[in-house]
Amino acid sequence: MPRTRLAFLALLPLLAAGCGGSAGASDPASPTAAANPSPTPTPGPFDTGVLHEARLDVDPAVFQTLLDHYLDDTYYPANISFDGQSLANVGIRSRGEGSRSNVKPAIQVSFAKYQKGQTLFGLQGVALKNLVQDASMLREALALPVFAAMGIPSPRASFARLYVNGDYYGLYNVIEDVEDDPFLLEHFAEKSGNLFKYDYTFDWNFTFMGDDPARYVPEPFKPETHKDTPDSSGVVAMVDAINHAPDASYAASISAYLDPQQLATYVAIENALAERDGFLGDQGLNNFYVYQATGGTHFVVVPWDKNTSFTAGSWPLFRNVDGDVLTSRLFADPAQRQAYVNAAKQAVTSYVNSDYLGPRLDAFYAQVRDAALADPKKPFTNDEFEGSVGGLRGVIAARQADVLAQAQ
Repeated sequence: MPRTRLAFLALLPLLAAGCGGSAGASDPASPTAAANPSPTPTPGPFDTGVLHEARLDVDPAVFQTLLDHYLDDTYYPANISFDGQSLANVGIRSRGEGSRSNVKPAIQVSFAKYQKGQTLFGLQGVALKNLVQDASMLREALALPVFAAMGIPSPRASFARLYVNGDYYGLYNVIEDVEDDPFLLEHFAEKSGNLFKYDYTFDWNFTFMGDDPARYVPEPFKPETHKDTPDSSGVVAMVDAINHAPDASYAASISAYLDPQQLATYVAIENALAERDGFLGDQGLNNFYVYQATGGTHFVVVPWDKNTSFTAGSWPLFRNVDGDVLTSRLFADPAQRQAYVNAAKQAVTSYVNSDYLGPRLDAFYAQVRDAALADPKKPFTNDEFEGSVGGLRGVIAARQADVLAQAQ
């Protein structure tokens, strides 16, 4: 089943319960985290205490072309104003996988697409996510900071009202670009390594597909640095080790490519968040990046697209673990399995609970409620929005007890 269709079907339980791949195209001619990371940049567009305002000024015919071809990745010229800071001649395109829409488009903004070196707030671009797969519109902004709090490099997220040619297009997430130099420099103290985005194209769980690099790059591992000359050798070697490393020394053998503790923490956070479309997704791997530092073999996993988190208050602690080659083999080791359990317990005890996330949910809800209710293009009713916020609150309240009961 196409991913777009799967994503639409995945939205239905959130609406009913109240709780919750990009197609390529040519561009037209146009006017482990670092040991000593760079200082954290100023919040700017990712300040979560502010409901931001983004305005796009686009030739109406050009914007209609973007809507008509919303499944393409073609960039178009536009001007942008963000919180009163204006920039001319930026590039915009439709973005997303299942979230793509010709009614409320998700938009990738590249500040330097047509003006080399052009930045805004020191950034090369931002993702404006349309919030059409989460009726509460809050899930991603609540989930991503949990990864950061647990020591996983994670993009920042905030909220904005988006206007196109003066028309209100609704409430959007503003998401930090993992491919942006500032993100890479902050978390890895360099920007010239190999960054790959896992681009869902088929149901895959790290099974070995042979030694041919073309089986892995550019799909499903899409290069986001060195795009013209990607080095796929590390990806092939990683998958080879995942499948063929000896059982007796499995964790030690794969540690040349993945940190077992970081991986256990990462998938434990997703489980604590009751994430159904992530690293151990119901349709296979999805929604993450991996970064390999220059000259190294080791990959660090970075989260992306967490709007399908908080699916249910009750969630199996080892959901989909045995269906994935990497986690099934790694967690067959009792010590690694316990590391995963301990990380899940830490996640719910410290972060995925009402004490930590409750006040953040309340603050976001108060901040965005009027903008969400007035959103003319959201694919759900105001009652469904309100019901999903209430359901999300219930999921958060239930996660700690559910995980701890299973971890006995």
